[in-house]
Amino acid sequence: MRRASIVLSVILLTAACGGTGSDILGGLGGILGSPSVDQPSDVVGTVTNIDTSAQRIDLNVNTVNNLRQSTGTNGSIYYDSNTVVEYQNNRYNVSDLERGDQISVRGANSNGRYIAQTITVTRNVRS
Repeated sequence: MRRASIVLSVILLTAACGGTGSDILGGLGGILGSPSVDQPSDVVGTVTNIDTSAQRIDLNVNTVNNLRQSTGTNGSIYYDSNTVVEYQNNRYNVSDLERGDQISVRGANSNGRYIAQTITVTRNVRS
């Protein structure tokens, strides 16, 4: 039964994203199992770009809600003034993130966008 549930989840994620894998997180605001800000979801990946004017972080995505993504799956998460960035129990600004940082994101849907609530740097690219 669990396997059927996982397969169905993967099929729904693929169908909802158009099957291309592009912009997976920007389009996952409503399908990450996170229909509202009351039900957060988790994303783990490596930062590929930060666009501070669009308040967007592009990632090479490793997992979504503990489900491994296919190699080369890219996506975008968004942040706002309430987003907290943590590294080694210290707080930082989103602009302190760098390409290559590995991050774990806890966020939720907000008007169809996946908005980060907490971003934890799990491996700093400079370490």
